[in-house]
Amino acid sequence: MKVIQLNLDSPNAFPDGCVLTQGTFDGIHLGHCELLRQVIEAGQKLGLPTVLLTFKPHPAMVLRPSRRIPLLTVFDEKTSILEKIGLDYMALFEFNTQLAILQAEDYVREILAGKFGAKVVVVGYNHTFGRKREGNGRFLEEIATKYGFEAKIQTPVLYENEPVHSSRIRKELFEGRFRSAMTMLNRPYRISGEVVKGRGVGRGLGYPTINVRAHKDKLIPMSGVYAAKVRINGNWLPGMMYIGEDRSIFDFEVAIFDFEGDMYHRQVDVDIFDRTRDSIKFESADKLVVQIAKDEKEIRDILSRT
Repeated sequence: MKVIQLNLDSPNAFPDGCVLTQGTFDGIHLGHCELLRQVIEAGQKLGLPTVLLTFKPHPAMVLRPSRRIPLLTVFDEKTSILEKIGLDYMALFEFNTQLAILQAEDYVREILAGKFGAKVVVVGYNHTFGRKREGNGRFLEEIATKYGFEAKIQTPVLYENEPVHSSRIRKELFEGRFRSAMTMLNRPYRISGEVVKGRGVGRGLGYPTINVRAHKDKLIPMSGVYAAKVRINGNWLPGMMYIGEDRSIFDFEVAIFDFEGDMYHRQVDVDIFDRTRDSIKFESADKLVVQIAKDEKEIRDILSRT
């Protein structure tokens, strides 16, 4: 997959046409994957390149800068997932106030037709675009012939009788319903980051941990204990992960089972498989160690089945 960058001054990147979908695609969940499947299928049928038109920065960061939206997938994570799906291009379009004020038809004319030469545009059932979100799937269907493309609208993908969407997954992670979030993502929830120095509390208890600082825009789930695996030198090693309330030094820590080594300043990927309990304050270190031993036994059992 090639990553290209465009803005309002860019020429048409696909003069011979393309099959396109657009949106922020945060999380690349089950609904996104079905939409991308339709894009790839149409591209193969027509012999045209397939494109995800997405935006940088996230539109909310421009339109509502005071309201931070934590991301399910930061840029590197998103590109890695899309490459595995088999998309040809990810187009990063510069999102700014000039783009935000384009009316829906102007957006179709100048961006979808003018910058991408789209022959097929596939969007989700709830997709909106243009100033004040005045454009949607029905609008695309009405205007498609005028601008030389076919519009396809994807029906919602459901989980437990409700549509799968990014904001729902964020809510599940924030509120500790981890299994449902993982089901909607169709994969473990991954957090990547740099190993930094901590306070040495885990080592003092007999459970040394790596302390990880994640990307500043990454969503960190609800505090608690989790079953996780850490990728080290290409191998996935099991461990128990703890997310605390205080994230001033690091975002989370992982006690990696049966591993010894210096990990400071290394980048690691951590895949989270389940949430096992809430964060608890203990009366003594001895009681904490007893609980950690129980956590280890439970988490080893969970991860042995993954």
